[in-house]
Amino acid sequence: MKPLPSIPVTSSYQKERLKELQAEINDRRIESLRLYRASPLQEKMHASMASERLVIGGNRSGKTISTAVEVARAATGCDPYGKYPKSDAVIAVVGRSYSHLGMVCVPYLLRADRFKIIRDSQTQQWRAYDPINDAGRKAEAKPAPPLIPPRLIKSISWIQKSANYANCIELTNGTRIFFFSAESEPPQGFAADLVWIDEDIPQDNLIPELQARLADKKGRLLWSAMPHSRSESLLGLSERADRAVELGIPNPTIEKFVLRFLDNDHIDNEEKAKALERWAAAGEDVLRMRSEGEFLTDSVLVYPRFNMAVQGMDRSQLPNGMVPPEWTRYLAVDPGHQVCAVLFLAVPPDGSCAVLYDELYIRQCSAITFGEKLAEATKGQTFYSFVIDMHGGRLRDIGSGRQVVVQYVEELRKHGVRSLTTGSAFMAGCDDIAARTSAVRSSLHVRPDGNTRLRVLRGACPNLERELKRYRKKTIMVNGVAVVSDEPNTRGECHAVQCMEYLIASDPKYVPQKKTDLEPEMPQWMMEFMERRRKRTTPSGYTYLGPQSDLSAQEIEENANEFAEWL
Repeated sequence: MKPLPSIPVTSSYQKERLKELQAEINDRRIESLRLYRASPLQEKMHASMASERLVIGGNRSGKTISTAVEVARAATGCDPYGKYPKSDAVIAVVGRSYSHLGMVCVPYLLRADRFKIIRDSQTQQWRAYDPINDAGRKAEAKPAPPLIPPRLIKSISWIQKSANYANCIELTNGTRIFFFSAESEPPQGFAADLVWIDEDIPQDNLIPELQARLADKKGRLLWSAMPHSRSESLLGLSERADRAVELGIPNPTIEKFVLRFLDNDHIDNEEKAKALERWAAAGEDVLRMRSEGEFLTDSVLVYPRFNMAVQGMDRSQLPNGMVPPEWTRYLAVDPGHQVCAVLFLAVPPDGSCAVLYDELYIRQCSAITFGEKLAEATKGQTFYSFVIDMHGGRLRDIGSGRQVVVQYVEELRKHGVRSLTTGSAFMAGCDDIAARTSAVRSSLHVRPDGNTRLRVLRGACPNLERELKRYRKKTIMVNGVAVVSDEPNTRGECHAVQCMEYLIASDPKYVPQKKTDLEPEMPQWMMEFMERRRKRTTPSGYTYLGPQSDLSAQEIEENANEFAEWL
């Protein structure tokens, strides 16, 4: 920095005024945003031009300080990469709760000691404290001033000042920072330049609303969190970021940065060892989450063994890349209006595996749509049986009062879709959740030959793969402590997964086909006629077809013509 200019003093007033100016200049020189020095990965996050950024990390990994600096830069109009307006910006800060806002977010922006500063031994100017280069000088370091200098704050409105529950901070450049708790819905209708979410939040429906607030001003979303694996939205954004890396997309719209506890040089090795010992005692999952910043999936997923690297099957492993017609086929349906899922399974003649080879994922589904889609998907295929979630199938339509399964059966009959054993009807899926999940886990077990019984055709069931990554166990509170149960959490989208459970629980096997083509199904009037005939058959085996018949001559003639066509 340039030295202070030498200005001649001619009066006591000028002398006092000069002292004030020198003090102001010295204060500005040691403002936190001027002295802050980021790690290489933190600097990469600051430089990213992605509209959505995830900063994932464990305890004391530097995720909160880096994101708080990003917010302070945006608020004061001094972002070195020009991502935000210089003035009149709108920033929304969302915390898990008001207590989280008061203990973390507000102090990080308004209180001192977010990091340490020290005088350089050569230049005697203040700079950020470096625990490696400044070894032995820790006692000389002092707390850095607040990230947002008090001189730039015009006003602060408080919800509860004693608890640091801020409502809005307005700066002298016109920028406003609003604070929201994730326990309540944020107001709609505002446009934001930046949204900062700190830590995992309980309501996933907040994220689409917050993302919508960014459209008008081409704003950016910044989310810093420890990967607790509780938020569907955080997992979804993380998967999007990973997919962008896998595909090598240039200038992606979303990026993820993972910070590690062990990379924080501001924590000495002795304290690091103590922390690692404590976390290791709590379990490997806790250690991985808090130290490495990894999502806890193995302990909370219902099927952690599922991996497309193991269960995936390439089309090159199938004859001509298609499921042969002689394989025994099954399908399962999870009925619903919002989403109706259908999963297709085939078993080869040797019975060595069960291959999930296709799916339907019908949104805003009606019985008519279901019949049309399934007829198109099953054209030219012979199925052994149909399975359905009978709990959903027994639900009655609000308008007609008829059961969903009855409507589905009628539509399948209309389109001539039927199986060898159930016709156009369905076999009820297994009701025992524990039995279903146990059967699937057994099918995912790797056998001595390196294969598993359950296989999934690559690229054929994208919705099933997506659901399996998020299909988690229920978390229950026991004496104030969150405990992971063994029962699946069926909230959210798990329709294709449940179809898979119904199929595997039905123990699909290879059954040789006796006929290559199915005969057309008997018309409804013919089934009714055969039922009346059965009831009227005398013990001697004779049936009287005379005046006692309740069909008119015209009906008999019409039915006879239809019966002739059916034959």
